[in-house]
Amino acid sequence: MRFIREGQAFLARFFLLLLLSGCGEADQVAEHECRSLDARSSVLKVFSDDENNALVTFAIKNSSSLDAMMNAAKSEIEKLAILDGAKKGAVYSLDATTLTKSKDKATREVTCIGMLSVTVLDISAEKEIEFRVKQTADRTALVSVSPFLFK
Repeated sequence: MRFIREGQAFLARFFLLLLLSGCGEADQVAEHECRSLDARSSVLKVFSDDENNALVTFAIKNSSSLDAMMNAAKSEIEKLAILDGAKKGAVYSLDATTLTKSKDKATREVTCIGMLSVTVLDISAEKEIEFRVKQTADRTALVSVSPFLFK
């Protein structure tokens, strides 16, 4: 009889540990969603596709190299070409440290925070951004980026 009670106690503890070990799983999934290659690529694509986003505009306004090139240009067409080349040549990166801000189990959406950087010629600028990753029923991740402005 003693062995049965000890066995039941052991099984109860085992199932309790098993249940508790799953508690952190949602956090790990949320963290994975924020750091996933698909989410990171989508965020970078949103910004790189928008040549007039606030971060690249800020970098262009503060680039001494671009300013010198624009002053050396002889015509407005040359200036536009230089400006266009700088915008198209902007290099974006998202810092590896991407954090989970919040998660909504009901909508299967995670809000993430990361540091976005852009380099234009001689200058780099960075801004903390917020983006959301929503897991669809077919396990596809939908990524949306919150707009921001410089003050």
